[in-house]
Amino acid sequence: MRTSQQRTELKAFLRAPRAALVPEAVGLPRGPRRLTPGLRREEVAALAQVGVSWYTWLEQGRAINVSAAALTRIARALALSPTDEAYLFALMGLTRTDVPEHHFSLPPVMREVLDLYQAPAFVLDTVFNLLAWNRMAECLYDFGEFGGPFADNHLWNAFMNPARRRLYPDFENGALNLLGMFRMNQAAHPEDPRFHQLIEALNVASAEFVALWQRCHTAPLSAITVPFFHPEFGDLSIHSMRLPIRDGDHVDRATAFFFAPANAETAASFARVARRLAAQQAAPAQA
Repeated sequence: MRTSQQRTELKAFLRAPRAALVPEAVGLPRGPRRLTPGLRREEVAALAQVGVSWYTWLEQGRAINVSAAALTRIARALALSPTDEAYLFALMGLTRTDVPEHHFSLPPVMREVLDLYQAPAFVLDTVFNLLAWNRMAECLYDFGEFGGPFADNHLWNAFMNPARRRLYPDFENGALNLLGMFRMNQAAHPEDPRFHQLIEALNVASAEFVALWQRCHTAPLSAITVPFFHPEFGDLSIHSMRLPIRDGDHVDRATAFFFAPANAETAASFARVARRLAAQQAAPAQA
């Protein structure tokens, strides 16, 4: 702990969940002589397998040595959410050594929205793995046509898939924007090893990635206008809207990309492809 403000915040942050956690929730008897509704310090210490005095000093914000493993056990003992646990580690200036798994499921309504949208739309997780898409996006990107260990990763495809690269007339600026958002995601989720795995693989596979990544570019999650070219769609000018999707702890877990035409030619191209897809979908029903 470096500042008095951090120590003050730590004291409040540890006491609040302890006071709110009833003994029955962690398998402890309430007993007839309990004066407070929440857990006692000695109970948290026992659950976290740390000394009572040491935990008392921690809650008081004293300057003591704290390991990531001990802090993880304390977070578990206090039943902290992933967001609260990350904040606790940030207060202590520590990096988590054991990474909690986030089993994020895309809300079903998101897939319905994608299907109803009459232009390309898709969803990527924080590492840019493809989670969901509509038929227009499938036509534009040819998802599933490229193999390998990162076949479903949008960033990997941008650098390593020749067909995907041909979509971007201005590849450098488009790639920098993707890398900027990816870098922001990595900063928000430093505990996720998938970022390091993908970066290491791209470092080995693409000198172009290395050069662009070393620029340390960052980009906000905001709309941009980008040129595209596709053999069927033709030349396109697209407004790319990016919207965050959060889990129950209000942590960003995915990004929805909605494309909108930026000129009349692109609008006509989208409408033409949409009519073809609708006709294809109707044909089996009529057979």
